[in-house]
Amino acid sequence: MPLIALDDVAVVRLDDRFNRQARSLLYHSYKDEPTFKYLLDAQRPGYKQRIRATIRELIGLHMDRGEFIFGVVHKADDRLLGVAFFSDLQLKMDISKQLFWRLKMILTAGFESTRRFVDYFNDVQESLPSKNHRMVSLIGIHPDFQKQGLGKLLLESIHAITDQDENSIGLFLDTGNNRYLDFYQSLSYEVFTELPLGQLKEFVLYRPNPNYIDRTA
Repeated sequence: MPLIALDDVAVVRLDDRFNRQARSLLYHSYKDEPTFKYLLDAQRPGYKQRIRATIRELIGLHMDRGEFIFGVVHKADDRLLGVAFFSDLQLKMDISKQLFWRLKMILTAGFESTRRFVDYFNDVQESLPSKNHRMVSLIGIHPDFQKQGLGKLLLESIHAITDQDENSIGLFLDTGNNRYLDFYQSLSYEVFTELPLGQLKEFVLYRPNPNYIDRTA
């Protein structure tokens, strides 16, 4: 595993120039994750093509919607080592109503995988509170650079921004991989709810905003 010094990287807001790198990075980050293996039926031939297509369409959808995209970039060569997409309540959506996105997904990932993904996505969205909040929708550190502090650096940079919004109750994300729970809990996340996902559990995690002001009290 290549070693990298934190002084050699920077967390920056990304634009479309990093689209290809983000697609490759998230493919490597998610291809072995239980959630994606279930949603896209890893036992059926063509799984790699389905996950690449799903990530490509998700990134395109999030970019079209103007979500924040932050990345950990190597300063010397602009190589993307980690990426996170996050949005606020105003961008919360019912993905089943994104007709053009669904059509492209069906053509590339297949009907059953698209149905599973839409159901999963909407179940997560519906589990969240109606109060103003932020949501991390996609996040990954390239497997070659994990366990070197880059994920913590990326999330702490996001926290520094989201905590400035005193009207937001906090930040949510979800994972089907319970081996990440200790990492997230070390960054003040707590389990908000658990959702069934086939034979799996999807954990919806919540990090309260320490600067939130409840103006309804």
